[in-house]
Order: sequence, then C-alpha cells, then structure tokens
Amino acid sequence: MIRRFRLGKWRFTFTVAPVADVVGVNSLMRNGNHILMWDFDQSLLEDATRWLEYSQEKHHLPNIYLLRSSNPNNYIAYCLCACDWWDAKRIIADTYGVDEQFFKYGVYRDYFTLRVSAKEGQRPTLVAILPSKVPETANIHDLDSWVVYETVLTH
Repeated sequence: MIRRFRLGKWRFTFTVAPVADVVGVNSLMRNGNHILMWDFDQSLLEDATRWLEYSQEKHHLPNIYLLRSSNPNNYIAYCLCACDWWDAKRIIADTYGVDEQFFKYGVYRDYFTLRVSAKEGQRPTLVAILPSKVPETANIHDLDSWVVYETVLTH
C-alpha cells in the first residue's frame, strides 16, 4: 500500500509492505571495472535465454550464467566479462527484457546488484550456462562489493 499527499511544494509518500533483508553482490570489481549483470522479472526461461544469447553474440561475450531467482518466472544472469561502467550500461541496456527498475537503480548507484541469498525460501539456482568461445576476463573473486539490502516480499 502506498499513500501520497502533497503539502505546498513537498510530497510525502508512505509505503506499507512486507520486507526481508537479503544479501547481494555488486557488479563493481576491485580494479574499478564491472562484470555484467541482468535481471528478468516475469519472463519465460526460453525468452531470457534467447535475449541473452543475442546479446552474447552481438557483444562477443564469454559464458553467461543464468539463474532462476524466484518462481515461477524470475531470472538473473551474470557474465564474467570485465568492462568499464559505460560499456556495462550500454550492453545491459541493449538486452531486451531487462527489468527497468533493476536498470534504473543500477545506473543511479553506478553499479548493478544481484541477490545471492534466499528470498521467501528461494535461493537463486543455476539453470543454464550459455557457452561461448570468448574467454572470461574476470573472476568471481574479483568482486569485492557485497551488500545487505531490503527487498519487498511478493506474498
């Protein structure tokens, strides 16, 4: 439930919703580059796969790891491709079906975040690796930015 009212030139917004604290990893690497991250909400696995494969081919990306983040049709993906912030934004923006809120908040904060802990009892689970002959240019250990954040529960 969201309540808004305005008083002069000020707007006040009150939200009442169930929330949970979860752990996420940010795209920012120790060297200042980023890995690629995607979030697809309410998308079929086949669609998310197709959109990522197109982006992978177009941008010559290494393996992409696709995970189901929650049921029934929410997916996240990452690619261990080290790139600067400008290229990371460009590639994610160019991928069809990316959740607009995920992209907006990532651009606002200067990094993307993917949840890695359970939410409503569901931990992200690997469902596919989209293979590529392009070598990975980053390592999961290069990520040095983890965060605990609040997320709205859907039930």
